[in-house]
Amino acid sequence: MVVLHNLQDVFLESSRQETFNLPTMKQNYLKIDFGNSDSKETVYNSTEPSLPFAASCIINAGINNWRRLTADNEDCKAVYEVTFNVMGSNLNFRPGDTVGVIPTNRDGEVSCIIDHLELSDVVDCCYNITINSGQKGAKIPAHVPIKSTLRHVLTHCIDLRGVVKKLFLLALSRYTKDETEKKVIEYLCSKEGSSAYTNYILNKKLCILDLFEIFKTCKPPVEVILEHLPRLLPRPYSIVNSSSMNPNEIKICFSVMNIGYNRKGLVTGWLESLINESLEDMMGNITITDKKEMVTDKKVSIYLRKNINQFSFPDNISRPMLLIGPGTGVAPYIGFLEEQLKGKERDLLNIIWLFFGCRNPNLDYIYKDKLQGFKDAGVLTKLITAFSRFNDCEDKYIQDAILSNGEEVAKLLKNGALVYVCGDVNKMATQVKESFVKCLVKFSGFTQEEAEKFVCDMQKEKTYLIDSWN
Repeated sequence: MVVLHNLQDVFLESSRQETFNLPTMKQNYLKIDFGNSDSKETVYNSTEPSLPFAASCIINAGINNWRRLTADNEDCKAVYEVTFNVMGSNLNFRPGDTVGVIPTNRDGEVSCIIDHLELSDVVDCCYNITINSGQKGAKIPAHVPIKSTLRHVLTHCIDLRGVVKKLFLLALSRYTKDETEKKVIEYLCSKEGSSAYTNYILNKKLCILDLFEIFKTCKPPVEVILEHLPRLLPRPYSIVNSSSMNPNEIKICFSVMNIGYNRKGLVTGWLESLINESLEDMMGNITITDKKEMVTDKKVSIYLRKNINQFSFPDNISRPMLLIGPGTGVAPYIGFLEEQLKGKERDLLNIIWLFFGCRNPNLDYIYKDKLQGFKDAGVLTKLITAFSRFNDCEDKYIQDAILSNGEEVAKLLKNGALVYVCGDVNKMATQVKESFVKCLVKFSGFTQEEAEKFVCDMQKEKTYLIDSWN
């Protein structure tokens, strides 16, 4: 539930204003007509929108098994590994590649839109969309079919959780009956309410589902929703395993967290729900390290993505490698190391360091046994860890661990090491880069400017690669 008192200040601020400077009002340009046809076909204006960075067709993959990688404890996020069955797909995937998981909006959230806009009588009827006459330059959004059903579009085509933009708010205000609610919406999209929009819409990531709960009398025609909401896009996930071990399986790992308003991530929450359905049908005792066989017959639509940033295991394993991966950022390196384990048979061993960080080694040290196995096999030269919420650990964060090994790190960098950084872009990637610069300044005699240029040149030359997400 959205906490309404979060917007009380906005109600007060808007009440002090008599008039607002509003964006230019645009007329709604879509026209929808519902027919009596039994046909449920979906037709686009030209062609169906392409999959972003697609390197394969869509595969409806079953789930062979899953396991929880973190402890079942409130002090850490749930992290799962899921194994997709891709037998017969002939996917040519390599360590560092990603798959796109094609999401659908949750049934409950679709129902919220249907109920609020009173669409139950037409939601499963076939519709036709056209442009209102006189709307010069207006186009039907490429991701909205010109012929389909509203249930299909609300479920598969538009992002119900997309952050509401100002022009959308302005359009919504026209269909809000309560004058106080209307004034608040106008204030949020006005010049005077710019700070309020940033604080209460952007920063809190409010979407149309939240607005309909807050502003009960806001009931626009469904055409307004279709005009303004963005496309529901696939979510990318790093492939954990190497195809050299099993080309018929693709593993991904993901964390599940509450993103606010009693919601979880759209795909991660759905995958966890499949896991929970599986659990309900299982018998016996379960431990977090056991693999669980799936009993659901549901499929997950996935496809292989192009590796456009070249974040992949090198063909020529001739340089040292520094792998940086806190939390689920370690995922692609499992495939790297499996590939290196295969190379061990050809005497292609090389210097590989891996820096891993998490909160507590007893709770969320994912792939601990596997990483230690790579270390014991001589595939992983050095495994360096950092634990931010563990008192007995000297290095709290990966950037601290890099500095603690600064002299050797600087030497490896100067000897042409390849650097891979995978994880949250907001802070970690920047702080890791700063740590490398500090190592070069302290142990290689570089000035600050020279060290920064050295690392920047590595990025330009694709010897310092980043795979990050928000």
